[in-house]
Amino acid sequence: WEATWDGGENKDDVEEVTAGQRAPWLQDCVVSLSPCSDLLVVAREQKAVFLSAKWRTDDSGREEMTLAVSWTGTLSTDEGECVSSSICIPLASQKRSSTGRPDWTCVVVGFTSGHVRFYTESGVLLLAQLLHEDPVLRLKCRTYEIPRHPGVTEQHEELSILYPAALVTIDGFSLFQSLRACRNQVARATAAGSDVIQPPPLAYKKWALQDMDTIVDHSSVGIMTLCVFDQMKNASVLGGFNASVKGSPPAMSQYVTVGGGPYTGFYYAVEGSSQPLLSHVALAVASKLTSALFSAASGWLGWNRHKNEEEAVQKQKPKVEPATPLGIRFGLPDSRRHGESVCLSPCNTLAGVTDDFGRVTLLDLARGIAIRMWKGYRDAQLGWLQVPEERGDREFSPSASLPRRHALFLVIYAPRRGILEVWGMQQGRMSAFDYAPLQKTTLLLYAGYRLMGVNSVTSKGWQLHTQQVCLLDTNTGALRTVNIPFHLALSDKKSERAKDMHLIKRLTTMLRNLLESEAKSVLLDIKHPAVKKQALESLLSNKNALVSCLINVTSALNDSLKQQDPEEVDAALLQLCSSQLKLLQLYTDIQELHSGGDRDACPEDQDSLDGIEDELSRVGPTLQRYAHLAARPSVSFAQDSPDSPMPARVFLSQMECTEDEGLRVTRGSEAQWNHLGNFMFWGCLCGKSPPHEVCDALQQAGISPQQLLSLLLSVWLQREKEVLQKPQEAVRNLHTLLSAISDMKGAVEESWDLQSVSPWWQQVRSTCIQSHNAAAALLAAFVAHRAAKASITNAPLAITAALLPQREYTLLN
Repeated sequence: WEATWDGGENKDDVEEVTAGQRAPWLQDCVVSLSPCSDLLVVAREQKAVFLSAKWRTDDSGREEMTLAVSWTGTLSTDEGECVSSSICIPLASQKRSSTGRPDWTCVVVGFTSGHVRFYTESGVLLLAQLLHEDPVLRLKCRTYEIPRHPGVTEQHEELSILYPAALVTIDGFSLFQSLRACRNQVARATAAGSDVIQPPPLAYKKWALQDMDTIVDHSSVGIMTLCVFDQMKNASVLGGFNASVKGSPPAMSQYVTVGGGPYTGFYYAVEGSSQPLLSHVALAVASKLTSALFSAASGWLGWNRHKNEEEAVQKQKPKVEPATPLGIRFGLPDSRRHGESVCLSPCNTLAGVTDDFGRVTLLDLARGIAIRMWKGYRDAQLGWLQVPEERGDREFSPSASLPRRHALFLVIYAPRRGILEVWGMQQGRMSAFDYAPLQKTTLLLYAGYRLMGVNSVTSKGWQLHTQQVCLLDTNTGALRTVNIPFHLALSDKKSERAKDMHLIKRLTTMLRNLLESEAKSVLLDIKHPAVKKQALESLLSNKNALVSCLINVTSALNDSLKQQDPEEVDAALLQLCSSQLKLLQLYTDIQELHSGGDRDACPEDQDSLDGIEDELSRVGPTLQRYAHLAARPSVSFAQDSPDSPMPARVFLSQMECTEDEGLRVTRGSEAQWNHLGNFMFWGCLCGKSPPHEVCDALQQAGISPQQLLSLLLSVWLQREKEVLQKPQEAVRNLHTLLSAISDMKGAVEESWDLQSVSPWWQQVRSTCIQSHNAAAALLAAFVAHRAAKASITNAPLAITAALLPQREYTLLN
């Protein structure tokens, strides 16, 4: 029988560590983490360290959140007591502008003397309570959860404290108000230079758990109501055949305990059977008053003048209220098995229990039975994950108007095996992750609650930013959160689209880390064309992705689409891939031309500029005087500089493909328009890039000459200050660009009547007249006049003079 009972244990467990190996010291500490992951408490014996979340910038310039020491010191006040349990409870803010962030976090610490003390994040003692004269075994909290199904009882907030033979429950609303009042009193006392505060009393209940040999852990399930059939069944079992049944079933608080004799116990406390007890704070006042009167009377009568110090200390000791007996309703008897921990699910219907045999048992709390058992998990650590359905998953579902679904997962970490397993309560085992390098050095931290002080009214519209399961590596100090996608709880047919949405999030994470090969494989794994298009757009708009990565991933997707059946390929997705590849190629070509070096102007440009030096020398003094008057001190920012590089995502956002396979620039803000003009033409105007090759690349891309002319004039007029520093070189480069753009197909109409003003040159005229930069407009008029004369062959000079009248020459006079 013993061989059958213990069979298979050695096969699954890892051998014990040798005597020379020593576990990290953090394994011997009491560690608790706030569900908001912003406060970590590490306590050992009488000392404790509080670590708060802070943002810092690493060597590479990336911002990351770290937990830095915010307070360290000694917590205990009585001699010989040590920390036995701790918990971090974030308290919700009462401000209307709050969106689910905590106002502050209270640290609750239990001691071996039976005291329970409440501290702030800075180690300030708010409240101390002696509820029972036994060591505190476990502290657990239950916060408000929105009922998602009709008929589910709304659970109230509660703090439960377990002793070896007693269970104390503190009402959450009373605790929330008392802690806020204590914190306000401490702040006022500190400002006044005093340390005297009057803590308000706490409302609590104290139960003496009977009929169980040893209790090591517990869970407060909450208030439940039996159905009519269960009520009749219990009445028949307890009262016999002639038992009477009440009209309405009573509401009961359910408690689940683990330990020994029985292995698991179920307790039910009927609401209203025991009145809430006041804390010792109010009783201590009456006790001290009575003791003072009795001592005075004794002195008057001459009695008890010589009392030892021990009796005086006992009089000052706060009164401990007796516990109300609570018998066990039923349990799971197993004489050899002893439970070690119990972990309650967020929906309060299931619980995971670990024991000293290396088993993990899944309990159905409503029926009080064990529905599954896993073996080979010695020293297992449990946690639950309740994952809501992503909003994108319901857009194409016929049940889009119904509330969001939730999936429930059980997380089991086996430290001896170095394995983290995820079990879906709907479909069975999901996946297992090998954590062998972190074997016996990782702690699974599961809070099982959220913010205290939330109710059905204040929780509307809130997004509670809490983590459910975290892993703390006690060697490196790394803190990791466990996230499970919702689609793993669905079948393959229903989870296909949900899986694609999860791959998009995974793709974004890879792009943040510049993982090109992984991003390519993830993008190709997406099945739905609409989701794949969304993933491609997310890739192209990512600010951290390199241009080479964008080209390679888009090319791979384009090639995979061309290899598929043309009837099954989404035409919009294929067109998007080809158009974005064309834009990326244009972006790369312009970048290479700007970095390729300058080129000398061709002889034709030199011939067409004959005589412009005389005009520049004639207006030179006027330009210098204008530059001197226009020079004013100003403040500018580096990110707003026109010389800042243009990211590929910004370039792609300003360009779009037309139906005739051309390109069109989308006119956004003036700053965006000028930024694009700087990217295309400023290198040519400075003489650092070949103007003709840049214009050829833009013409082959299919951008209309009218938009190119507008971009060229915008950057010329915007950067008047730089133009006036070297006017002769800038004018020469502008003439080359303007001539090249004017020679493009579609620029100057062939059917243009020479007796009228050309629409092409009228665009130059209108832009120069409307500009406030008079010097740059004058030079542009010079260049346009020369370019117009060069573009018209065998035309009378009077016609060219009529194109751009001489009044442009007097803009500065």
